[in-house]
This record gives sequence, C-alpha cells and structure tokens, in this order.
Amino acid sequence: MLRVKPLFLLPVCLLAAGCVATQQDMLQMQSQMDDLNNNLSSMQKNQAELAVKMDDLSKNLNISSENMKDISTQMGRLSARLDELDTSMNKRVNAIGQTIRKQQEDVETALLPAKLYNDAYNAYLSNNFDGAAAGFRNYLAKFASGEMAENAYYFLGESLYLKERWQDAALAYANVLEKFPRSGRVPAARLKYALSLLKLPEDKKSEALKYLESVIRDFPKSQEAETAKDNIDRLSPPKQAPQPVKKHAAKKG
Repeated sequence: MLRVKPLFLLPVCLLAAGCVATQQDMLQMQSQMDDLNNNLSSMQKNQAELAVKMDDLSKNLNISSENMKDISTQMGRLSARLDELDTSMNKRVNAIGQTIRKQQEDVETALLPAKLYNDAYNAYLSNNFDGAAAGFRNYLAKFASGEMAENAYYFLGESLYLKERWQDAALAYANVLEKFPRSGRVPAARLKYALSLLKLPEDKKSEALKYLESVIRDFPKSQEAETAKDNIDRLSPPKQAPQPVKKHAAKKG
C-alpha cells in the first residue's frame, strides 16, 4: 500500500484554505455592498426629502418675497398717505397761523388808536409836552376821524400852548372849533385860541377880543366866560368917569 506523502496534501489544503478565504471575503464584500446599497438608498431618500424641503423652502421664499412685495407696496401707500397727511396738516397749520396773525393784526389795529392816544395823553400828564404833541400828531395823522380826534386836537393845542408855541397852538384850537363845532370843548378852545392870538407878535387883538366876547355871549355861566371877561378888562382901556357939568350962575342985571 502506497502512502501518500504529506507533501502532496499541502497544496490541496492550501487551495481549500484559499477557497474558504475567498468565500469569506466575498461574503464580507457582499455585506459591505449591501451596507453601501442601504446607505445609498438612505442617501437617495434623504436627498429626495431634502429636495422636497428645498422645494418647500423655495415656495416659502417665493411666498415671503410676495409678502415682502405686498408689505413694500403697503409701506409705499402708507408713506404716500403720510405725505398727504403731512401736506394737509401743514396747510391747516399755515391756515390757522394766518388766521391767528390776522386776528392779532385786527386786535392790534383795533387797539392801536387807543394806544397812540393814551401814550400821548400820559406824556401830557407827565409834563412831557414835546412827547405829547408828537403823540397827538401821530394819532391824528393815522386817525383824523377817530373817536378821540376831538380830544387829540384839543390836547395838542394845550401841549403846544404850554411850550409857548403860540402859532401852532392856535391852529390846533382852530381845528377843534372848525371840525367839532358842537363839542363840549368849544368854550375852552375859543378862549385858548384867543389867548394864543394875543401872544403872537403880530397884532391879533381885535380877532382875539371877538372870540373872548363870543365866549361870554354864548357860554355866560362857564368858567371860561369869567376868564374871558378878565382878559377883556385887561385889554380894554379904563373908562374915564364923566366930568360933572358945571353950572354957571346967572348974571344979575
């Protein structure tokens, strides 16, 4: 009986061992391939889900973009509306401001005559006769037919009289007599007009006496009549007493 030498069995064993190793590698590779396929499938699924999410995100972005456009449009409309309101408000404010200014001007216009007159009269009361005369003239220049024109002319005359400006004073008194013939100041204006004439360098005595006499005649019970009488007495020469008639004794024959 021939014995197979162990040397011949070694290649067979090695071959068998190689086959076993190859099958294991194949199984391992197959397992790895399966894992890879599973991972690939999972990745494809994830990719699909990601694509859906990206699509949803894109839609959401489009919606957001539209919303932003709407918001931008609304903001534009709101801005335009605010501009309109601002313009309207400015117009109203300007209109109110103009109304207030007009009312202030009306009030100042209404108060101006009284203010001008009162300022001049206060100056007169304070013995500031130059300032008073300027103030009364200012009033008369602006309001020659004003409610206080009569008094303004009279106190203008008084201020000028006290400053010994006789010609100007006489003119002021003459305006009272001409423009306000029924005024309660006529007696005083006539008297002061006459006294102003008497102060002039030219001879106005006859005209002055005429006005003094008119005061006594037209206003006999007034204080001005007493003053006029006193001045007439000073101007008139004293009347000489009549000389007694001497009786001649009859000659005896």
